[in-house]
Amino acid sequence: MLRGCRGVNAGPARLRRWWQLPEGSHWLLFVLFLVPLIGYVHRLIINILIEPISLELAISDTQASLLQGPPFAVAYALMVIPMGLLADRANRLLLLSLGALVWSLGTLLCGVATGFGMLFFARIVVGVGEAALTPAVVSFIGDSFAGDRRGLAMGVFFMGINAGFSSAYAIGGLTLEAAQAGFFQLVPLVGELAPWRQVFVVLSVPGFLIPLLLLSLREPSRQDMPEPGGSSGTLALLFQRSTFTVVLLLVVLVISLLAVADNGIYAWLPRLLSRSYALAPGEIGIALGVIVAIGGLVGGPVGGNLSDYFSRRSGAAGPLLVVLLGTVAAACVLPLYATGSLWLVYAATWLWVIALVSTTASAYTFIAVAAPARLRGVASSAVASVSSLIGLGLGPTVIALALEQFAFSRERVDLAIIVAALPLCAAALCLATAVWRINRRSPLGLVPAPGKATE
Repeated sequence: MLRGCRGVNAGPARLRRWWQLPEGSHWLLFVLFLVPLIGYVHRLIINILIEPISLELAISDTQASLLQGPPFAVAYALMVIPMGLLADRANRLLLLSLGALVWSLGTLLCGVATGFGMLFFARIVVGVGEAALTPAVVSFIGDSFAGDRRGLAMGVFFMGINAGFSSAYAIGGLTLEAAQAGFFQLVPLVGELAPWRQVFVVLSVPGFLIPLLLLSLREPSRQDMPEPGGSSGTLALLFQRSTFTVVLLLVVLVISLLAVADNGIYAWLPRLLSRSYALAPGEIGIALGVIVAIGGLVGGPVGGNLSDYFSRRSGAAGPLLVVLLGTVAAACVLPLYATGSLWLVYAATWLWVIALVSTTASAYTFIAVAAPARLRGVASSAVASVSSLIGLGLGPTVIALALEQFAFSRERVDLAIIVAALPLCAAALCLATAVWRINRRSPLGLVPAPGKATE
């Protein structure tokens, strides 16, 4: 009878434990949501302002496209590895504070730029600053949360990223309208600037306040210390752990392949909706903004909580199972784009966002769970660097090549998306299956099941 009562109460007790967090963690989660939201608004705000910028500074379309991509992407990709090394050696909160100040300074410089060259430099500054964000946060989460709570924290972090990504256009557009209406006219110095310049200056302010926000947090102690005589947080140390390095490289490939498909779909979805469904740009922007926002708000917690759930049973292999499941889901939704139904295209996009956010959050959760504390920053920076370069560099191009090489009509962007993205997802699925099986059969000398370690 007692055993039966314990079984009846086990479910609610397990559910309470699922959501129970240490005191103060809710504020920490809020900060982990807000900081990337601000950062991604700074990263993307130039896209909504590129037209007035081009008109005032006499910038060509080619120069405008260069400002929107390469300076940020290249600076970010080159600096994220050094930032990862610093995250493994230095105070993470200090590093994140300095990064926020740098990327906010870059945003401010955009607002006072006098020409293409200064804008190009300012975008480089934004990329350098934001390179500190992911490695510092991944390392910080690894030491701030128990093993079976890191997925939840990572999910909240990626919710913030997606919220910034999806709201950047809305925030930029509303701020631009306010500036054009004279809302900032009485602000000293700012009121004298052109409206698009006011937007950069005004939106840089929250970034400068991030260091004050981070003062409310405490830098956690690292859970494992460097081996005597060993070097801490170096690339050499990463490659000395050969088995973990193999798994990490496979994870990098999985996320990079999915990033190519993801960037391609985002780049070509507006053209699909315009050419096949005759939607106006305003309708497209609102619809995709809402869909991406809701998908990210669902995908972050789903990926994080599932990673925690499976981590309690399979240790470091738990998040990798979620990576595998997310990759399967991403591949399965692609055929919906070719159904000829606008609502199914919207559904496909929503499910795609959930799958991609869940998968990416789980990949970084794997690093937070499996990597030694002195390697979390550099390991996460490797994923961020490679996936950013490959995803941004190849994503839009692969769909364009599919459209041309298979001689699809101009309106059949949907077929080009499937032809380009499905093989990428299939390859990612094969790699995700392999890495999960490897780690499930052999724990690779990594951490035990976190539930057992933390209970």
